[in-house]
Amino acid sequence: MASFPRKYGVTHILFVAGVGLSGWAALVAATVWPPAALREWTADGELLAALCLCATARLLAVRVFERLRIALDSTFYVAALFVFGAVPAAWLALLVLTVDGLVRSLRRSGPAPVGEVPWRFVLAHLAHAGGLPALMLLALGAAFQIDTLHPHSDRLITWLMPSFSLTFLVAHYAVAGGGQGFQGTAPRELWTTFLPRVLIAELSLLPLGLAMVLGYGYRGLEYFLLLGCSGLLFNAIFRRSRIASEKLHHRVQELSTLNRVAKIISGSLERRMLLKNISTETLKLVGHGSRFMIGLINDQRDNAAYELYDERGELYHRVEAPVDEGLSGWIMARRTPLLLGDVQREYALYAKTQRYNDPRFHSWLGVPLVTYNEVIGVMSVQCEERHAYSRDHVRVLTSIADQAAVAIENARLYELATVDGLTGLLVRRHFDQRLSEEWSRAQRYDNPFALGLFDLDDFKTLNDTHGHQAGDQVLRAAAGVVRNNMRTADLAGRYGGEEFAFLLPRTRVDEARSMAERIRADVAAMVVEVGGRRLHITASTGVAGHPESGASDIETLVARTDEALYEAKRSGKNRVVMAPSGDHPTPQVAAHGRA
Repeated sequence: MASFPRKYGVTHILFVAGVGLSGWAALVAATVWPPAALREWTADGELLAALCLCATARLLAVRVFERLRIALDSTFYVAALFVFGAVPAAWLALLVLTVDGLVRSLRRSGPAPVGEVPWRFVLAHLAHAGGLPALMLLALGAAFQIDTLHPHSDRLITWLMPSFSLTFLVAHYAVAGGGQGFQGTAPRELWTTFLPRVLIAELSLLPLGLAMVLGYGYRGLEYFLLLGCSGLLFNAIFRRSRIASEKLHHRVQELSTLNRVAKIISGSLERRMLLKNISTETLKLVGHGSRFMIGLINDQRDNAAYELYDERGELYHRVEAPVDEGLSGWIMARRTPLLLGDVQREYALYAKTQRYNDPRFHSWLGVPLVTYNEVIGVMSVQCEERHAYSRDHVRVLTSIADQAAVAIENARLYELATVDGLTGLLVRRHFDQRLSEEWSRAQRYDNPFALGLFDLDDFKTLNDTHGHQAGDQVLRAAAGVVRNNMRTADLAGRYGGEEFAFLLPRTRVDEARSMAERIRADVAAMVVEVGGRRLHITASTGVAGHPESGASDIETLVARTDEALYEAKRSGKNRVVMAPSGDHPTPQVAAHGRA
């Protein structure tokens, strides 16, 4: 019999409990007050042997397809029905399936832990596990008049048993699927996906069950048990082959996905996009509604910067922490993965504090990021289920971490080559390259864009008066102002000593003027404290737009932007000047940035 996925709806629980208790009540009534049509029976050694046979078949259950658990035991209950009668067969099914459900619940082998499942659900499904097949065996046994046909003829059994088996299986799964219907499962899914596949698997042992019944009629219990043991052997072989096939299938899928992940990760050189891609692909592989965290150690190797991503791979939180703190610190210090089935209970064994900081999560898995034999960080996944991750997940996450560490190091080297170390903005060479790409895009798709150049006023005087360290702090602060005003698609770079540039794709001149004015105002309002002194500075800005500037090439556009910057300096500094356009042949000066 197959086990369907667990649901917790009230209607579902009432339906499941009602069907299960009906089976229990009917079986007890048929045992205590047996109708005249039922065959007389006694609990003897033969029934005990049949019980052991059915229980062993149930132990060989295997998960077939993604959401279905099958034990090829139906044939044994049907064979017992034809040999011993409806009531004994119903008792066999009720006892075996109820005990099986109880054991699986205690072992927490279902999708959710016992501690998180409503007790009403547990009791309802325990009643349903054995009650439904018992009810079906009693009802269909009476409908087919199995007990009144004893002793059977071989010809009668040959057509009656297959008919009964097919009817029993269809009726059983139709009722079992009814509970899922109350939870929103489409009936079409039951009839087109589950039922055909289950019937093929369950009916594969029907010829053996028929032989067991015929063998019992000729040679008694010995043939019944001998053929039953052959069925168990077939069941065991089926189980082992299914498990091996499933492992191979998962491994092939895993390797295919890892190959795809490697291509996606290796194609990202920008750190922000790289970390986003790592989180998204990791969550696809791991599943279980997990969340993702990645932490990278800073240059001083005293702190780690962590980024947290939700189930969809969207960044929702950033935080810094000492490099030796928490589970991540334990992993980075020992350079080894850590798998916890219940992080709330096990956290204190690996961290300095007693409780994990998020009570929602129970399963936790983390692996170190190592490149060139040096730990550069850690990545982990967490989910609300207990014991959700396995050693297979450790292997998968370790494989991703190995690729991610190399990609992160490549991104760091790329950043060193493209990002100015002092300001964190693009170096001029890379900015010019991106400007060239934007120019080509604008020519191809007729997109507008704007280029801005701004220079810190009297920076040389500030540098000579207060020293180079003060000058560096002012440059960093000014770069921060530019960065804070940039949109996602915008670019900013350090164009010279105290000169900065910004590129605004898909932006008209009026929008660029507003952006430049915000930057000018923020720089003017900026206060940099150095050695107890409060330093102020202003900036002059030149802006040119394409196609408004009429420039025919990049060099002309840059030259016109530079001319506008020079005009801002010449006309009094601390202002924004727009490059001349077809409508305005002279630069447009805005005193203090205001027209």
